[in-house]
Amino acid sequence: MTVGASTLIRGAQVFDGQRLQPASDILLAGSTVAAVGLHLGAPADADVMDGSGRTLLPGLIDCHVHASDVRALSQALMFGVTTELDMFSGPDLAARRRSLAGRRADVADIRTATQGATPAGGMLARFTPGLPTVSGPRDAAAFVAARVAEGADYLKVYLEDPVWYGSPELSAATVGALVTAAHSHGLLAVAHADSPAMARMFIRAGGDALAHVLSDLDLTPAFLRDLCLRPAFVIATLRATAVVSAAHAHRIEADQRQLASHQRLGPFLDQPTRAMFTRPGLLADARTRGAVAACAGRRLDFDGALHSVAALHQAGIPVLAGTDTNYPDPDNSNAILNAYAGHGITLHHELELLVRAGLTPTAALAAATSLPAGLFGLTDRGRIAPGLRADLLLVDGNPCADITATRNITAIWRNGTRLHRDPHQTSDIAAAPVGSKV
Repeated sequence: MTVGASTLIRGAQVFDGQRLQPASDILLAGSTVAAVGLHLGAPADADVMDGSGRTLLPGLIDCHVHASDVRALSQALMFGVTTELDMFSGPDLAARRRSLAGRRADVADIRTATQGATPAGGMLARFTPGLPTVSGPRDAAAFVAARVAEGADYLKVYLEDPVWYGSPELSAATVGALVTAAHSHGLLAVAHADSPAMARMFIRAGGDALAHVLSDLDLTPAFLRDLCLRPAFVIATLRATAVVSAAHAHRIEADQRQLASHQRLGPFLDQPTRAMFTRPGLLADARTRGAVAACAGRRLDFDGALHSVAALHQAGIPVLAGTDTNYPDPDNSNAILNAYAGHGITLHHELELLVRAGLTPTAALAAATSLPAGLFGLTDRGRIAPGLRADLLLVDGNPCADITATRNITAIWRNGTRLHRDPHQTSDIAAAPVGSKV
């Protein structure tokens, strides 16, 4: 990690979070972008970098992760993801990660939902002993207040379709009360909705965002109108369905090999992630488990998810980039969870999948920079402009023409500090204590 008072990047193209700008000089001073323009001067002791043939982007934001181990934050930053939005965590782990991100510049920043709302007897509650649950509308205000006390930055609501699972559900009245309580604390309400019916119910209850697009959302004109009027946004998580897709197995396995063998990505995988990322048969095992987990309603349908993301984008609904990535756990027998492993590196795959869904490369980059920053209230990042945080990614080539150019990483800064990116250096961040994974 290199700390400098100022850095001047000369002659780089700038993707400012919304569009590609002509080649410019970019001056970083301390933790912020000081100036963007032509022929900028700099202090005599400035670190000067040649940006010719390169593109400077805002640091990437992964809008759906499960950072179940603090080492995930180190991995995320290693691949240019400067901010992660965690969608479920126990309060102790959330506090430990927040403290780590606050005192170290060699890890990604993080926001979190802490523990999501779910009914007693639901699938999530059954798999997570001791998880706080919501029985009805009268529980909503206290539940949300407890999450705020834990440090939640937004509310996550789990909506498991009882038609598919036969398990208890959160009623529309309860969901409406949760959304109202979240808004009273200034929090967004984001839902894991397993089916189109649950997604429609959440949006009609005033919800702000869908945390997944897991299949065809049955985007009727009425539903699209509700999404536009809310207004609501979605986090695509296309990779979450891609890795369990039998129809696309050959291509997704090739994608995985390309990521692992890329000379500017593969060498920077830490040992636990590399072990899962290159484990023979893991994606096949995930597809087998996914076929069971899909249920009668085609819950995990990559073709349906691609279709829905394309239709949402065409309708003007903001589509954000998120991976649903986990930190690997070799003791967990759930092959899907370990197939999702790859903090940071998997966002580069998600960007490519968004382009396959019909977004332009520029729109895909906005989905991982300015759009999430604006929608999640991270007003100090996600764009490149004077006065904003110097969370930055410098790559060779032009990702607005070829989205895979985001992988050609030259330099990464978080809050003005350049990351020392050494494939032979092992992170000194200790594993999370036993019992902290959720």
